[in-house]
Amino acid sequence: MLPPLSCPRLWRTWIRPVLLMGAVWTLLCAGQVGVGAQAMPEAPVSLPMPPPAAVPAGFTSANTARARIHVAPGSAQDADAFARDWGLLIDDGMDQLDAFLTPFPDKLDIYVYPDDVAFGLATVNARWPELEPGPVLANPGIGDLAIDLEAFQRATPLEAENALRHGMAHVAIREASRGRAPRGFDEGLAAYFEQPVPAQMARHAALVQNARSNGDLLTWSDLNRPLPPEAEPAEIMAHAYAMVAYFIDRDGAGKLGEFIGALSSEPDWRAVLRETYNRAPVELEAQWVENLPRWTTGGWRTNLLAGFDLEPARDLIAKGHYASARRELEQSLRLFTDLNDETGIEQINDLMAQTDIGLQAETLMGQTQASLELHDYDRAQDLLGQAQSQFERLGGVQAPDETIAVYAGLSRQGLQAEQDLERARALSRRWADYPLARQAALNAGMAYATLGDSTGYESAASVMRALDERQLRLVLLVGGLTLLSVAWLGLWLWSRGKSPLDWGH
Repeated sequence: MLPPLSCPRLWRTWIRPVLLMGAVWTLLCAGQVGVGAQAMPEAPVSLPMPPPAAVPAGFTSANTARARIHVAPGSAQDADAFARDWGLLIDDGMDQLDAFLTPFPDKLDIYVYPDDVAFGLATVNARWPELEPGPVLANPGIGDLAIDLEAFQRATPLEAENALRHGMAHVAIREASRGRAPRGFDEGLAAYFEQPVPAQMARHAALVQNARSNGDLLTWSDLNRPLPPEAEPAEIMAHAYAMVAYFIDRDGAGKLGEFIGALSSEPDWRAVLRETYNRAPVELEAQWVENLPRWTTGGWRTNLLAGFDLEPARDLIAKGHYASARRELEQSLRLFTDLNDETGIEQINDLMAQTDIGLQAETLMGQTQASLELHDYDRAQDLLGQAQSQFERLGGVQAPDETIAVYAGLSRQGLQAEQDLERARALSRRWADYPLARQAALNAGMAYATLGDSTGYESAASVMRALDERQLRLVLLVGGLTLLSVAWLGLWLWSRGKSPLDWGH
């Protein structure tokens, strides 16, 4: 049996070694933590939207469903007028952004300044200057959007709308990512959210194609650094647009919104990209480069986010351009299906049903024309009636009334010619009805000639020839009989001589 340990012995034997080991272990852990901190830096400070500031004195204010508008004194219009002009567009734009990004938690605060001087003073401390400055700036420091009203009003309506949509997209992207969206994705999506302008989109494609041909293609690392690469702003914007277009075309806007939302809790955009798309960023970028020839030679014409706007399709339907409307609606259906927007899908299905009716009506009109060209007047009239019924289902507004009237007149004229020809044949059986039969055949022939119906014209001419030949035979017969009678009478008079009963001689 071991003797009990005294306190000094206990200290030397057990307690001191344990404490020393604990101290060493603590130092080792601290060293590992330090190494880990150097290997994986902390997330950058997120930059969420600041709360609304107090509106300065003298500003007029107005509210829309999704925005608070504040207009500085000295501006060409007050807040109510600006809201009337642009409120619906702002509300629609924010609703569209909410459809694929994390919903914006508050109303948009828009500050409107009278001119470039006031605008410049208000935005001098902006943390996110635009690559290509314009009359609208997102996150200017006070509020969510700052607008240079004088420059904004000088722009065309489409330019002004796109400036607003570009700025609103920046605000929504930065809010959804808590300020961590990389520059390339931020700029590219803001540009992609604008209403498509074919000339601008073609310019993006040309700049990317030129860079690719010259070996100057910007990498995704170049595009997504905090500071822009050493390139012209237009080239940076074109590359960013092409990158975002690739992601939306590949997996839809919803997946890209998921990526941007995930950035709010993860600083490394490459890690978020891998997690969201289940592919290594290097692999995704290689696929993008491989896809660029297709995109630069025509793929740039497609902007799926334009599918939010159903008005172009409605306008095309109203004008009777059903095939073009259906192409627009197919793009919208792809977008709304990606976003699981049941209300939008229902609207599109209703519009597609109208295009189906319109296309069927157009097909029937084409078949009517073909039947008229083949001089099948009965079928043409039947098909035209079906086409009119389809147009009536559309409300009759889109019906080509002039064409319908022409086709109806031609089919009636053809049917009347057929009736006249049949009547001529029926009347031709009686000698006494010759004048009526000949007139009916003449009417049919004239109608067929007007219609360009050579077969019908020849039939009418054949009936007339038969009638005329028969009439000629009758005339010749009657004439022959008359001559024969005269000859017999003359012979009789010559041959009888003097009358034996002529007692006078």
